[in-house]
Amino acid sequence: MGCVASIKRVHVLNPTTGTYFDGCPERNNETVLAALVRIDEEIFSSEKSYPVERLAVVSAETDIIQEEINIFAETTRIKKRGVDSYGKTLHEMFVSLDLYRRPILAIENEDFVANVNRKEMRQIELNWLHTRHEDLQNEKRILHARILRIRSLNGVMQQLLDNISSDRPDTPLEEALKRARALCHALASVSVRLQAAVNYAHAAARTMDEALPSWKLLSLGKNGWERTAACADACRLLVRARCLERAARRVLSASAAPRAARSLRLALDYAFTDALHDHKYQKATETLVQFKEALSLLINCIHQVLLNNMDHLAAAEKDVQIKRKNLRMARVDEIVKKGLADLTFDLKLLKSLHTKK
Repeated sequence: MGCVASIKRVHVLNPTTGTYFDGCPERNNETVLAALVRIDEEIFSSEKSYPVERLAVVSAETDIIQEEINIFAETTRIKKRGVDSYGKTLHEMFVSLDLYRRPILAIENEDFVANVNRKEMRQIELNWLHTRHEDLQNEKRILHARILRIRSLNGVMQQLLDNISSDRPDTPLEEALKRARALCHALASVSVRLQAAVNYAHAAARTMDEALPSWKLLSLGKNGWERTAACADACRLLVRARCLERAARRVLSASAAPRAARSLRLALDYAFTDALHDHKYQKATETLVQFKEALSLLINCIHQVLLNNMDHLAAAEKDVQIKRKNLRMARVDEIVKKGLADLTFDLKLLKSLHTKK
């Protein structure tokens, strides 16, 4: 989700004149027959990535993230933060409370420290939500352009067919293709949602793979600042992993957090004070490992459903392709019978011929 990919010029069907422009021009010396095959192939290849289904998932996720940002904005203000600002904030508090030299005070002040840490982590989470929201908005623009292209191609195809035949009710082949496509798009909608969720879950697992070594470096810190800085680095990654895990559940419309996720949130609140005591540090480490195991379980569960759905989708796509070819052959036969096969593809000319009829 870095830079926005370049978008091809999109052709738009003019609803008033019935012509199209700027994206699907008539090609020089292209016959009506060749144009029909080409446009049909372009529609097929454009629909292959299922932009409509992906747009539905992206739009729903964007709306939910915007709601979360609005809730965050009531209590959290966006700040420009340096790389070390998180660790420095906690370090200065530890120094002022003399927690490095007197670790027993950390137990007495752990709720206060947790409250400060919670505010810092909310800031990290809010920044992540804003970044993700911008990425999704960029993807929405690209998807809208792709969908506009598909609609325009369908409009050109419909105009071509209408000009060839004066009265063309939906044939049984067209009805069969519509039913097959409806099934295909329904299965694709499920696959797109599951794929988005598993991508988030995989990203969360990779982030945990980065966070755990950082967390284990705490014990190697030579002084208070090194330990606090290492803890801040680990917590920053853990917050990101938690955001990604929540995103996976958000896509699946599973709002209830599993126990491992709730335990991680609590462990993160008290991470800096727990790091000063070996037994609490060990318990927190176990909580992190359990969260990673829960992610692996989530990935496996999604994969099982996704693979099963993709098998059905592959069969449905094959059926659509067969019905599409049958319909195309019937249309080609109709064009040949009417003696229009070698006619140069020009919608204005076809329209004039259709009017003369």
